[in-house]
Amino acid sequence: MILTVWEPELSKNGKCNKKQLGFDMRCAVLAFLLSVTSVTAQAEPASSKFLQGEWHQVASNAGKCADCRIVIGQSGEDFTVKANNGWSAVVRRSSKRKLAFMVGKGSWDSNFGGVYGGRTFSLKIGMKGDSLLMLMKVPGRSDVKSIFKKETSSRRAS
Repeated sequence: MILTVWEPELSKNGKCNKKQLGFDMRCAVLAFLLSVTSVTAQAEPASSKFLQGEWHQVASNAGKCADCRIVIGQSGEDFTVKANNGWSAVVRRSSKRKLAFMVGKGSWDSNFGGVYGGRTFSLKIGMKGDSLLMLMKVPGRSDVKSIFKKETSSRRAS
């Protein structure tokens, strides 16, 4: 099973598409992270208990955010994903049995400022090792690609 959550766009000369990612440094960091985690990532089924809980963002093409967190909870077959920065979604395991990821829909809070306020989106999440990979597709906007690590009690204390 191969799971490719996302790949950076490259121009014909092999350089990152500046229009997509903004500037070269962010493109280089994202390309490195993606080469390590997603190009040939073997999809790993995640147990429901492991997915539940608090996750902190460690990388994103939307910019660095040391305080960005999501909390995942389960209700039947559905999982709720609630972010501390104004969005939430409901996802469930993909119906494509060969791939171990979750898909769903969500929305940004209408009171959230900026270009995302009130917008709906599709969401895919998958696991690679102990990292949660997330792809948020907001119509008319650049995709948001993030990597999260599970929150531990030692991290919360620091």
